[in-house]
Amino acid sequence: MSDYSTGELAKLGHVSVRTLQYYDQKGLLPPTAVTAGGRRRYAEADLQRLKLIRLLKGMDLSLAAIQEILDSDQANRVLAEALTQQEHQLLAEQAENTEKLRTLRLIQRSLPDFTDVPIQSITDMEHMMANKQGLRRVHLRMLGFGVPLGVIEWGTFIYALFTGNWWFFAGGMAVAIAGASWISWDYFRSVSYVCPNCGTVFNPAFKEVFFARHNIRARKVTCPHCGQKNFCVEVYREKTKVN
Repeated sequence: MSDYSTGELAKLGHVSVRTLQYYDQKGLLPPTAVTAGGRRRYAEADLQRLKLIRLLKGMDLSLAAIQEILDSDQANRVLAEALTQQEHQLLAEQAENTEKLRTLRLIQRSLPDFTDVPIQSITDMEHMMANKQGLRRVHLRMLGFGVPLGVIEWGTFIYALFTGNWWFFAGGMAVAIAGASWISWDYFRSVSYVCPNCGTVFNPAFKEVFFARHNIRARKVTCPHCGQKNFCVEVYREKTKVN
């Protein structure tokens, strides 16, 4: 029959001596025997009980719930109920953490576009994220219309190439040009620009925007406030509410 001191049991159970003493105080894991000198002695059954306690603790069950399980005459039923409750709690926490992670990633994606914008309140943060979402809708709308127009353009060209019906291609090009013009106008009226020099948000003329040099996030336009021509970051143009 195995016989362990407090230190030996703690080592075998991968816990601290202080933890064993705490479990003893709570009546969760009392020693099998206590020597005349007051030393606690534990048996093999105590080691197995300690391993079970650690397993249940690893499932985030409270010590009170573990005590109820271990002391119950219907341990299986009590354990099943405790695990079901814990499952519901973990699923709720998982949903909450998923939403937190979604918000965190949204903020991370938004920050590079607003490096010069101070964030001093929750309103600033909400505005930044709403602006990012608005820009995303604009870009998705452009993509949603642009891809079909590209298909029409190339489809009619290939058809004309094989059939010789270039009027069909001309019709396809007319549709593509009209569609591209609408996409450009929709983009123009949906975005504004932030001057990196003075921070002014402004709306340049359509002609300037259309012919300006640009990259994926900015266009080289002239700020009407400071007069400097820089690569100005595009932001979503908030629609003015009419009362």
